[in-house]
Amino acid sequence: MKIAELNPEDWNAGQLYQSYKPYLMAVAYRMLGSVSEAEDVVQDMFVYLQAPPADPIQHVKAYLGKIVTNRCLNVLKSAKKRKETYLGPWLPEPLSLSEDYNPLEVVERSDTISYAFMILLESLSPVERAIYDLREAFVYDYKDIADMVDKSEANCRKIYSRARKRMESADAGISERMLFGLEKQLVKRFVDAFKKGAIPELMKLLTEDSVFFSDGGGKVRAAINPIVTRSRIATLLNVLSTNKLKDASVQEVKMNGGIGLLFIQGGSVVGTIAFDWNLVTYELHRLYTVLNPDKLRHIRVT
Repeated sequence: MKIAELNPEDWNAGQLYQSYKPYLMAVAYRMLGSVSEAEDVVQDMFVYLQAPPADPIQHVKAYLGKIVTNRCLNVLKSAKKRKETYLGPWLPEPLSLSEDYNPLEVVERSDTISYAFMILLESLSPVERAIYDLREAFVYDYKDIADMVDKSEANCRKIYSRARKRMESADAGISERMLFGLEKQLVKRFVDAFKKGAIPELMKLLTEDSVFFSDGGGKVRAAINPIVTRSRIATLLNVLSTNKLKDASVQEVKMNGGIGLLFIQGGSVVGTIAFDWNLVTYELHRLYTVLNPDKLRHIRVT
């Protein structure tokens, strides 16, 4: 149950947690690109909220949104240097959904954005990202956004306009979604070719200018630089299928609004692949593989 207004004497942090956790997780994940960090931010936030505020809260959702946004801004600022020294491409943690597990829950499911779009968000500054997300994904008006990020309405409008132009210039259609049934067929073809190590079949699924990104974070062996061209990518996929992921089972899952793959070994996820399809040719334009175990621990195997 969502609460519009709340007096200090009616404060119940547990009830607020149950009502608003999905929304706050959605805000935090979009801001941070990390499920585990989003969960930490939301958990710590509700520890802080055990004590009631001194004054009545008129707009509870915006009040909680402001707290989580500012905590995420602090995390992003402290993480900037860590990302700059990260070994290889830094990729967001994949958001893998199942029937019994969805950290954002049904209320935010329609807002789930593609993995490729999450990567585009990394090009924005922390404040640009906050304002863009609050306006674009959660449809806050500028008055509320200004209060949440402690800036003037006019400044928020300028920052949003700048961020939106940057996102639109880099988007190239990746925010559009492929029909689920068609994507399922294409992913099945990919899995069949991957399991067989069929390089010619893999090449047929890739655009000529495909790019393969692999995030091992220095924890496991992975390509430090993006791999380009279909022939090199198909060869690398064959190496993965016959070496690193040879003994892993493959599971198709809902991932960031589309279909992704989990590679499971010994009851744990050891890798994921997210896809970015060309919606004209139905070929793979980008592949994003996460192998860093720190970014896979949050994924539940069903």
